[in-house]
Amino acid sequence: MNNWIETSGSPFVIVEQQYAHQWKGQENYNAICSVTDYLGKIYIDNHVLLVMGDEPMATRIVNKDGAILIIRWKYAPDYLTVEKLLENDIVTGAEPIEEVEVKWDSTELVLFDSLSPYCEASVKVFLSLQKTSCIIKTYHYQKDEVSLIIHLIQ
Repeated sequence: MNNWIETSGSPFVIVEQQYAHQWKGQENYNAICSVTDYLGKIYIDNHVLLVMGDEPMATRIVNKDGAILIIRWKYAPDYLTVEKLLENDIVTGAEPIEEVEVKWDSTELVLFDSLSPYCEASVKVFLSLQKTSCIIKTYHYQKDEVSLIIHLIQ
C-alpha cells in the first residue's frame, strides 16, 4: 500500500513535536484506552495528545487545499480505488460524525504508533499546521466497496 502506514495493532497518536519525547509507550498506554471515538483528546503531562481510537487502521496523510486529511482505511478492494477517490473532495457535502477542538502550543506535530516510546517508534509522520488552534472534523465515507474514516484538520 503506497504511502500508507500501519501500527503494530495499537492506536496512532498525535502530539506536538516538542512534547513527543514525553510519551513512554506502554507506561502511558492505559490513558489512551479510554478513547472510544474515532478521535479523542487526552492530556499527558498537561499537553494535548490526540488518539485515533476504534480499531487500528492503515493510515495516510494528505495535504489538500490548505487542510490536512488523515485518511484511515476500514476496507476497500485495493489501494488504487482509494487513491482515485482521494483525487476528489470526498468530504464536501458530508456531515461530520465527530468534532474535536484543539489548542496547541506550536504548529509542529508528529503522528506515531502509541505502543512504543516516541524515541523507539518505527513510524513517525510530521505535520505542520497553519495555526495553533484547529477544529478536527471526522467523517465516515462509505460507498460501494469502500469505507474510510477521514479526519479533516482545518
